[in-house]
Formats: sequence, structure tokens, C-alpha cells
Amino acid sequence: MTQHGDVRIEDDGALWVMSGEIDAAVQARVEDALQDAATSAGRRIVVDLSQVTFMDSGGLRLLYRAASASDEPPLLRGVPDHIDDLLQLTGVAPLFESAPAGPGGAR
Repeated sequence: MTQHGDVRIEDDGALWVMSGEIDAAVQARVEDALQDAATSAGRRIVVDLSQVTFMDSGGLRLLYRAASASDEPPLLRGVPDHIDDLLQLTGVAPLFESAPAGPGGAR
């Protein structure tokens, strides 16, 4: 079976790099590892979304895990327009801060 999306955990759990289609299948595969990473990070979580092509409610749940893991809002880096729209439409955008991906990157 082909995996269409993935989440890499880096920087001792404080950086989550998401790529491809982040859906319920990805959520089921990585949610426990992300919860452990969030707990052990001990600092603000940064989520790189610059390589995400699709996100559904499973992906939103993973982002919510980051938001509920700390008193400090997670920093979303490189948020594509379609994910920004999803965050706005679902009303969860205020749980996060956003930063540009870099030159020519998404929001």
C-alpha cells in the first residue's frame, strides 16, 4: 500500500515536518508518536506545512494535538493557501501562529 502523506519528527520533538496528503490514514499512523513528541519537546512546537498537498479532519486533529500540548501556540511554517482556508473555515486559526516558509514560500 502506498503512503500518500507523512510526518517527520525532528529537533527532539519540537519540529514536525508534514508532507503530501495529511488525512485520517496518516493520523492513525502517526498520532501516538506526535503525542509523545509533543510531551517530550518541552518547548514550542513548529509545524512545517510547506510540502502538504491536502489536509482533512485527520490532519486538523494532528495540528490540534500540537496546540493542546503547550501553553504557547504552535508556529505553523509555510502554510499553503488551501490549509489556511481550512484553518479559517473551521475556526481553529486562532490556536496557531504562522510564519513564512522563506523566499517564494507559502504564508
